[in-house]
Amino acid sequence: MCLVRRILATLTIGPIVLWLMCIALVMLLGFGFDCEIHEGFANPCIVLGQDLGETAYTLGVFAAWGPLIFGPVTMGAGLLWAIAIVIDRYRSRPRS
Repeated sequence: MCLVRRILATLTIGPIVLWLMCIALVMLLGFGFDCEIHEGFANPCIVLGQDLGETAYTLGVFAAWGPLIFGPVTMGAGLLWAIAIVIDRYRSRPRS
């Protein structure tokens, strides 16, 4: 049961962490390197001599639409995680 809870915790927290990291990278590229990032198309984004325009575009789309894409998966895994915790607590309580 512990392995199931860890998998469900990873499925719940993992997409949220990835989404927040995408937001942080988009903000870093946008404000720190003065890149124009939007959902329409990729713009040139030169960072240390490399064009990261496509990467910045992909990060921007995921930062904007990530909750709509991964929200149901995250909420479903979170609900199953909560149910697994309740079942585990119920099974481990002392019997009288």
